[in-house]
Amino acid sequence: MKTSISLFLSDILPHKKKLIHKIVKAKIFTNQTTESILTHLRKLGLDGFELLLPLYSLPTDDDILEVKRLAQKHLFPVLSVHQSLRLLSATKINEIKRLFEIAHMLGANVVVLHMNSAKGQIFDKDYVEILHDLEIQYGVKATFENMEKHIESYFHAHRWHADKFQVLVEKTNFHITFDIVHLAHSGGDILKFYSDNKKRILNVHLSDYKKHLLNTSLRPMRFKHMPLGDGELPIESFISLLQKENYNGLLTLEVNTDIYGVERSMSIANQYT
Repeated sequence: MKTSISLFLSDILPHKKKLIHKIVKAKIFTNQTTESILTHLRKLGLDGFELLLPLYSLPTDDDILEVKRLAQKHLFPVLSVHQSLRLLSATKINEIKRLFEIAHMLGANVVVLHMNSAKGQIFDKDYVEILHDLEIQYGVKATFENMEKHIESYFHAHRWHADKFQVLVEKTNFHITFDIVHLAHSGGDILKFYSDNKKRILNVHLSDYKKHLLNTSLRPMRFKHMPLGDGELPIESFISLLQKENYNGLLTLEVNTDIYGVERSMSIANQYT
């Protein structure tokens, strides 16, 4: 398997930041330059990173070429590309096409789509066929990420319920980005889900989680996507299972922490890999 870390494009290219990007950002870049962070992450033994595109907007070719230049300079490639985060609106086909173009430009083999952002399109045969055509055209695999159970998604169990999500992904013949925190938060068993879906999982979003009364309503970030070892998930058993099953996909740290939290997480992960 290859180890990766999720990074916001707006943090990698700070001169491209807009007001909203100053609110949603990675802590590891606080008081650090892009150059120093990429160098540090590579020294920690990470193989590359997942590029998270800006909120509600898509980067230009010049932006992507600048990211590519930095990645090549630091021998720290983009391994996957994550769609722009959305709250209520659906992801349009043109945006998905652009996502595949960006992945192809960067040499990434995986794109990450949010199941909740697909909305009702995921049940549309034409939508599904277009995505599969894009996979063939660009040589990039589309993965859908399992989401959290919360008030807005309560009546859309295919987005977060382990069994219903699995059935839909199999029916549409897509692959999976498995977020272990999202599944744990939704009441699922992360070991069972991996075992049941190991043939379709190409990317694992790895972080820790701690149950809290407010998680099902206000959903504070302090209890989710924590550094490894700070929560309650069976991280040792999970990574050991990946090893036992010869998992050869991406293992992507998605942790809301500073560079020292990343170091601790990598130290724990390395104990079991």
